[in-house]
Amino acid sequence: MYKTPFMALFIGSVLSQTALAIDLNVYGVGHVSMDSIDDDQDSTIYLASNSSRLGVKGQHQLDDDLIVIFQYESGVDLTGQGENDGNGGADSRGELFTKTRPSFVGLSGRFGKVLIGHMPALDQWANDYNLFADQVGDLGNLWEGSGVPGRIDDTIHYATPNINGFNAAITYMPEEGVNESDSLIFKADYANPRLKTGLAYASIGQGASTDEHTAVAITVGYYFDHFSVGGGYQTESDVAGITGRDRDSFTLGGSIKLSDKTTFKVQYAMTDGNGVDSDAKLFAIGLDYALYENTLIYAAYSQVSNDDNVNFSVNGKGHGDKVVPLLGGDPSALSLGIVFKFDVNVTK
Repeated sequence: MYKTPFMALFIGSVLSQTALAIDLNVYGVGHVSMDSIDDDQDSTIYLASNSSRLGVKGQHQLDDDLIVIFQYESGVDLTGQGENDGNGGADSRGELFTKTRPSFVGLSGRFGKVLIGHMPALDQWANDYNLFADQVGDLGNLWEGSGVPGRIDDTIHYATPNINGFNAAITYMPEEGVNESDSLIFKADYANPRLKTGLAYASIGQGASTDEHTAVAITVGYYFDHFSVGGGYQTESDVAGITGRDRDSFTLGGSIKLSDKTTFKVQYAMTDGNGVDSDAKLFAIGLDYALYENTLIYAAYSQVSNDDNVNFSVNGKGHGDKVVPLLGGDPSALSLGIVFKFDVNVTK
């Protein structure tokens, strides 16, 4: 019964001894929701944990120009059901921690930063302007639906310093013994207080004797005092390594602050495959209410309209209890959720 306070005192003591050497933060997101999901056959109520996470991050100054930086982040399933909590589908039934999220060790300096670890892939651009990230209606339900991974393992990542609002990054995953399975991602951004734009290119290796799955995307967001508008376009070639299997996707959305605490938002996305009856459309509408600067409650409704030969989900990206409809099914979801975020420096 004394184990927990003893461990807290011990950790606090260790951190106090290292405070001058390491700048360390503990951070996390708790995101749960109650969802009514209709897969076009039946409607069911779910309680979902949605990309909840817990991590530590920090840095250690080596000299005037060089810093060691690190981040260790794990997905957390606040419902304990495992397998499908929006963090990548790890089999973790009955456990709190699920699957690795962005984690790395690297060096930072005037040259930029070099990181090695588990890094974002499609997540580098899909969330540039995504008003329903990790909620029902996340545009990633369509943009990731053809197989570009949200994150990839075993990567080396280089990011340039920010120069007058411009920065770029390259992410590389080697073959590691499997011929033609390496992946390469390039991302460039420009941002100022009103405008944010992004350009991305990804080549995802599919193994020997198959074509690389490539994707090119452009994103833009414009931010006014009380509202925003933005969207993006993504084109994919040789999806899943199948020659000539291509797909184009598009999104457009906007938000408006109704008060200091209340934001109304709407988003539309579509994806167009070159196969027969392989298109889909997604619509989402929602209301966010900030209880406090780090606590949000929301209501969201979303619907997907699938052609006869596809079955995109309405709650598959970043969201727990993913429901996959039958081919041609038109799923919909009504969701009520709460999001709590924290980021605390424990060495100051």
